[in-house]
Amino acid sequence: MEAVHLVMSLFTREQKVQLLPFVVTSIFFLVQPYSPDDSFLGVVFKILPILSLIGYVIFTKSQFPRKTRTANIETLLPEDTYSFCVLIGLCIALVGDILVAIPYVMFIGGFLFMIVDSLYFVGVEIGGRHKGCGSSFNWLFGLLFVNTWLCIQSGFDSVILKFLMFVYLVPLFLAAWKATAALEENRGDKAVLMGCVGACLFIFSDWLVILEYNEYPIPFVQFFYMLSYYGAQAGWALSTSNFHWISSVI
Repeated sequence: MEAVHLVMSLFTREQKVQLLPFVVTSIFFLVQPYSPDDSFLGVVFKILPILSLIGYVIFTKSQFPRKTRTANIETLLPEDTYSFCVLIGLCIALVGDILVAIPYVMFIGGFLFMIVDSLYFVGVEIGGRHKGCGSSFNWLFGLLFVNTWLCIQSGFDSVILKFLMFVYLVPLFLAAWKATAALEENRGDKAVLMGCVGACLFIFSDWLVILEYNEYPIPFVQFFYMLSYYGAQAGWALSTSNFHWISSVI
């Protein structure tokens, strides 16, 4: 309970209210009986948490409604580059979640998530949280990338599929490396910490998909996959926030 209280103390009352739709819709999807693979309602429930995070970024980082009551494209977009990249990434992820549930076009959804990871990577770079290639985590993520690739490629006979999975993994691990390197430079920044957690959860959720594809017996794998996926997207969305300073957290 003390850990929960510590985490909750990072947020203002306004932020807690703005995150409430995400928490409610996430819990509802994780416990509801509809499968996103074979029902329209399942897809709807699946995208509601991401839609809630899109609203969170808009309401916390755009001019509307903080500075103006006029809602248009200009006032709805975040004022800083980093938040803009995260918002566009969430919007593309929303479309990707829909497409991966539709037969014959799910590969397009996978391609969209490559763009999402690339946007998060670019956001950290041009947002100024970490520039360049200097980091003590270079070898760690390099080895993780190679090991993940070797596990995946052994399950495909087609050279084209192996190449496509290689291309898919590149932005995934680049985004995680960039977010971790940013935390290394900004150790006391809770927003950067949230981005790092989100990026690492993205890798973890994809690992669960790989293990399931290779028929490893993991109990409740779909539940933990969606839990880590929502946690990943929430981490990136929360990385656009301003948090209370609590020096004891890190």
